[in-house]
Amino acid sequence: MANYENFYNGSQYSFEKDTSSGFNIHPYVKDIAYPTDPLTANQLKKVSDKISSGAQTIEVSGLGLSGGGPMKHLASIPKQHWKEIDRLRKLTGVELTFHGPLVESTGYSRGNWSEDQRMEAERQMKAAVELAQQMNSQSETENPKGMVMTFHTNNGLPEVERWVRTGTNENGTAKEEMVQMSVINLRTGQIGNLPTPKLDYFKNLGIEKETMQETLEDFNKKQWHQQLESIFLNNNRARREVVETLTSTKIMSDELSSKYPGGLFEAYKKYNENYKEYNQEIAKISKSDPQAASGIQSGVRSLNDASFFIGDSYNQLKEVFNEAYERAEKDPSKKEEVAKLKKYREELLPLYNNFNEDKSNLLDFQEKISEGTRLLKSENIPPQIYTSLKDFAIDKGSDTFSNVALHAYNNAKENNRAPGIISIENPPAGMSGLTRAKELKELIIKSRTKFVEKAKAQGMSESKAISVSEQIIGATWDVGHINSIRKWGYTKEDVIGEAKTIAKYVKHMHIADNLGFEDAELPIGMGNVPIEEILDSKQAWTENFRKAKKAIETGDWFSKQGGMGMVGTPVRESLSGLSAPVYSIGTGQSAYWNQSANVMGNYFGGIGAINPEIHHSIYGAGFSGLPSYFGGEMPGKQNSSFSGAPLN
Repeated sequence: MANYENFYNGSQYSFEKDTSSGFNIHPYVKDIAYPTDPLTANQLKKVSDKISSGAQTIEVSGLGLSGGGPMKHLASIPKQHWKEIDRLRKLTGVELTFHGPLVESTGYSRGNWSEDQRMEAERQMKAAVELAQQMNSQSETENPKGMVMTFHTNNGLPEVERWVRTGTNENGTAKEEMVQMSVINLRTGQIGNLPTPKLDYFKNLGIEKETMQETLEDFNKKQWHQQLESIFLNNNRARREVVETLTSTKIMSDELSSKYPGGLFEAYKKYNENYKEYNQEIAKISKSDPQAASGIQSGVRSLNDASFFIGDSYNQLKEVFNEAYERAEKDPSKKEEVAKLKKYREELLPLYNNFNEDKSNLLDFQEKISEGTRLLKSENIPPQIYTSLKDFAIDKGSDTFSNVALHAYNNAKENNRAPGIISIENPPAGMSGLTRAKELKELIIKSRTKFVEKAKAQGMSESKAISVSEQIIGATWDVGHINSIRKWGYTKEDVIGEAKTIAKYVKHMHIADNLGFEDAELPIGMGNVPIEEILDSKQAWTENFRKAKKAIETGDWFSKQGGMGMVGTPVRESLSGLSAPVYSIGTGQSAYWNQSANVMGNYFGGIGAINPEIHHSIYGAGFSGLPSYFGGEMPGKQNSSFSGAPLN
C-alpha cells in the first residue's frame, strides 16, 4: 500500500526556524502572550477568543488605534467588562498583561511643550492603570509581581537624536556619529532641530567637524547675543534720536526756549499729559513764529520715537532678564549672579515707574537699560536658552512615570491588589523620541529615583522605596522596534548590543520580525531580528529576557487586508518560531514545535502542480475533504463515510 510520502514529501514551512543554529531558547507556552485586537472596544470578547485559540497569556489592548484621543478606546469599554475579564482569567487560569494607550508622557503637543499638557497625560495614564488593575484581583501575596502594564516612552515627540554608524572602532564596537539633535527652548517650550555640524575652516582649517554638543553651545551663545543685540540696537537708536534732536541748532536756540518756557522736554511732557492744551500752545506760537512751532513739533515727534524705542527695549530686556534670573536661581553655583540681578532690578523699577509717569525722564531710563544689557552680557550670567530635547524629555517623562507608578502602588494597596509593573516600551527607532536602549535606561533610572523621593515623602522607608521602585518600574523591550536602526548602517551585533544595554531593566518583551527598515511586524523567522541571540540561554545577560512574558505583535500580518483588525492568532507560528516545547519526552529531553515540520509535510502555497490531482480528489488535501458530518465541505461528496462512487 502506498504511503503518503510516496506522493509528496512536503516541505519546510516558511514560518519555521532552522533547527541547526544550536540556540537553546525554548520558552514555555505560558510565557508567550498574544495581544487582543486594538481596534475594538469589545475586549471581553477578544480575550475570550484568544482563550479559545489555546493562548495561556493574553495582552489586553488599550492602544486606541481607531482614531480620536489616546483615551477614546479605553473610554469606550464598559466598566463591567474589566471585571468580567478578571472572572475569565480566574475561570480559565490564563495570565493577563496590558498595553496602555499611546500617550505623550513628556507633555509635548500641538507643536510645543507645557506642564499643563504633561499633567493631562499623567492623569490619562493613571486612569488607564486604574482600569487595568481591575483585571487582576490577585493580592500581592498571591502574585507579588502583579500584572505588567506597558506604556510607550512617548508618542508624537520628535526624534531626539539621530545617530548613524560610520564604521568600527578598534575594540570592535560601532563607530557612531550624531547627525541630528532636537532642542527645546526652555522658556517658550518650542522644539526645533540643530543644523548638522559642518567643517569650520576658521577654527581648525577644516580638519574636523565640531560635535553636536559644541554646536548646541555655540547656538545658545549666538541666540543670547542676538537677543541682547536687538535690545542694544533699539536702545541706542533711542539715544541717537534724543541726541540729534537736542543738538539741533534750531531746537536749542534761545529764541525757541523763550517761545516755549521749559524747552523741548517741557513741550514733550505737555504733549503726553494734555495733548489738547499742547496743540493750543503750538497754535499760538505758530501765529508769531511758524518756523519755531514746526521745530518744536519736530523735536517732540523725535522724542516720542525715542520713547517708543526705549519702551520696546525695556520689554525685550524684561524677557531676557526673566530668563537669566530663572535659570540662575536654579543653579546653586550662581548665587553671586543672582545677587547682582536682584540689585539691578531694584534700581531699575523706580526709573521705569518715573518713565511711565513722565516721559521727559527718558534719558535716565535709557541709560539704565544700557547698564542691564552690559550686565546680562557678562560671562556668568547668560542662561542656557536651548537644551537637548533628549535630556528634557527624560526629565519630564520621569516626572510622569514616577507619579504614575506611585499612583499604581497606592491604588493597588487601597484595593488589596498586587500593584503591577509600569513597564516602559521603546517606540520604533526613527519614528519618535527616546527609542534607543541608553535613553530608555536613563528614563527608568530617573523615574525610579523620583519614585523613591516621593514615596519617602509619604512615609515609606528609603530601603523599601528603592526595592519597590525596582520592582514596579522597568522596561518592555520591543525587539522589532529597535531593529529599525539597521537602516542607519547598524548590524545585527549592534541590535544585540542595544538589548545588552537594557537587559538589567527588562520586565516584559514584545516580539515581531522585520527587515530592519520599518516596523513591519512579520511572524518570527521572516526577517532579520536577532531573536534567538536575545533569548539564548547560554548567555547570562539574557536571563531577564528569558524570564519575561513575550507578547507576539504580528497584527499587520494576521489581519484583514488593508487594516489592523486581527482575523487569526499566530499560536502555531509563534510556538514554532520560538522553539517552544511540545511536551517532555524524558530527562532533559523534549520535542519542540519547530521540529514538527519534519514529521509531516506542510503546504504554504496551495496544492500546486507537483501533487497528483487524483490523490487529493479521492483522499482530500485537508479537513475539507472529509464528509460534511465530519466537518468537510468537498462538493459532490455524499453524507457518508464511503467514497461516493456508485456500487454498479
